[in-house]
Amino acid sequence: MYKTKDFTPKELKKVSITNQKEIKELTGSPLDLVKAWEVIRNNSGHFQKADDKALEADALLYEIYQKSSKSPKSKDTQEYLRIQEQERARALVLLELELQIAA
Repeated sequence: MYKTKDFTPKELKKVSITNQKEIKELTGSPLDLVKAWEVIRNNSGHFQKADDKALEADALLYEIYQKSSKSPKSKDTQEYLRIQEQERARALVLLELELQIAA
C-alpha cells in the first residue's frame, strides 16, 4: 500500500533536493525528506492504516526518490525534471503541513 514503507532515513538523507532555496522561500523551511517520511509513517500508524493524505504524500515522496536516482541526459530533460521536482516538493510540503494540522 505504501511505497516508502521500506525506506530508511539513511537512504532518504542521500537524496539531493536541488531547489531547497526556493522551497525555503515559499514554505519557510527546507524540504526534509526524512521528516516527511516520519510524518507519513506516524499518520499511517506505521504504514498500517490507509490515510488519503498520507498515501498521497507517500506517492510524492516515492516519486522524488525515484527521480533522484536517475540522471537526465539532456539540458531540456534536466529542466523538465527540475520543474517536476519543484511541483512535487511543493505538494509534499503542503501535504506534510496538512497532516501536521490534522494530527
